[in-house]
Amino acid sequence: MKYVCTQGSRQGGRAYNEDRVAIAERDTAVLMVLGDGLGGHKGGGLASATLCQVAVRAFRTVRSARIQDPSNFLAFILFQAHQALKGLGPRLDPPIAPRTTAVLALVQDGCAYWAHVGDSRLYHLHNNATINRTHDDTTIETFRERGILDDEESRAHPEKSHLLACLGGREDPTIHLGAETALHPGDMLLLCSDGVWEAMSDREIVRTLDHPVLESGLADLLLAAENRREKAADNISAAALRWQDRPGRLTGLSPQARRLTARTFWEQGRRLIVGRKLEEMRDAAKKASPKE
Repeated sequence: MKYVCTQGSRQGGRAYNEDRVAIAERDTAVLMVLGDGLGGHKGGGLASATLCQVAVRAFRTVRSARIQDPSNFLAFILFQAHQALKGLGPRLDPPIAPRTTAVLALVQDGCAYWAHVGDSRLYHLHNNATINRTHDDTTIETFRERGILDDEESRAHPEKSHLLACLGGREDPTIHLGAETALHPGDMLLLCSDGVWEAMSDREIVRTLDHPVLESGLADLLLAAENRREKAADNISAAALRWQDRPGRLTGLSPQARRLTARTFWEQGRRLIVGRKLEEMRDAAKKASPKE
């Protein structure tokens, strides 16, 4: 695979940086992870760090050359991180409820897969334009999609940061899974916290990232977002990847975007495990039966 990737984070005007970013690579795939710890709950930085740890550990423990079901793999990471946070907070003294947004992207065989919860975003850029981005888990995003608010009004709305879902909350989150997406030479993936997209329009994001050196373009984007909001700037973090290989070919593993609840995910897993065990039992029975 031929690509370049980079990451960065700035504290902005906040007392602490509760964003965390991670990139993990192997010969056949790269995983990008970003979490924005919720500042209204103690342990935001712990929550986003736990997300990154769970994701990178899961990625590195895959033994096969390729991840067989990338979208379900990303969903597994997010549900596992959610359970880890729910178990972690009560064990601390005093007990806390660490929570975080999450956005993940996996690139394998020239195709991109992504999953997210909350309002940290993924942008897919092609020919210096945004052709796809994730849906924020907020009421304001719903208003924007229905045409009640435009992009500028959405970014300035006082309720823009009111989340409907996160990792570590009381309720199991519903995971948003993106459709399998073939990458073309020059395509970029950008994962970013709300400190970036609240300060910069989609057009400004695209224009700033359009730099021959991706690392420089991302650094310029983070600095511009911080300068735009000055003392009011949130934590500002992002990870970016520019694809430099031949166009990817769709495999049909994840043909369309979808939402996945924890109950459905674990039930699918249970049926898969039971199905495999039944196949093993049938194979064993065939081998044990006398030949005619």
